[in-house]
Amino acid sequence: MIPEIFQSPEPARQFSAWGIVIGMLVLFLGMNMRVEVKIQKEEDEK
Repeated sequence: MIPEIFQSPEPARQFSAWGIVIGMLVLFLGMNMRVEVKIQKEEDEK
């Protein structure tokens, strides 16, 4: 009665690895956007 998702660990591992990669990309892009906004604000103040 166990769903197939829990019976095969391989696809789950692959998905978690992709999840980590996507999470890192989102964090990196988010930090870059924040830095750019900060730079633009400093330029506006000058």
